[in-house]
Amino acid sequence: MNLTFEGFLKGYCRELSGQQSLSFRKLVKQATTVGPRVAEPLFLLALAQGKAEYVLGLSEGSWMEEDYRGVLSLYDQAGSMASLCAKSELPNRYANVWRAYRAVKEKPVADRRINALMRKRTLGALGKSGVTRYGLCRDLNLNKGNVYAYLAGDDSKVSRKTARRIMEYAEERSAQEGAERPVRVAG
Repeated sequence: MNLTFEGFLKGYCRELSGQQSLSFRKLVKQATTVGPRVAEPLFLLALAQGKAEYVLGLSEGSWMEEDYRGVLSLYDQAGSMASLCAKSELPNRYANVWRAYRAVKEKPVADRRINALMRKRTLGALGKSGVTRYGLCRDLNLNKGNVYAYLAGDDSKVSRKTARRIMEYAEERSAQEGAERPVRVAG
């Protein structure tokens, strides 16, 4: 997924405003009346699209105007959106929008890293349980090709949720197998 900051802002504005329109006029009205949370991503979107002056004019006389002027001044100093978002002077509400974007953008990488850790535990538990990969796929009703690829090392083939299901199933079966074995007493 190649999510851009501008693409994220469009979706975020839609989500926070509860409307599908990205009309700056409608979004400013929404922000000044019933949806103040859309104010920050709205102005960042305006900056990304070169419409900051227009949105500043629409917000004239509202509670957002002074904030927008300050952010626009910081943007003029920074020269780019990434530099603006890295500035310590940027109000936290705007920096939070950037952090939300980074979290969404980096989620696939984080999921793959976590899937790799779960895969290691899964393989260990499968080895102890005696359950075959085919049996695992059948019991959990999963795509055999994706599970085989995941267990072979391709951490992108299953979601984090599915990787967790596989691991929990393998660990449960491993625990059952261990409980069924008789304990040998030295003697």
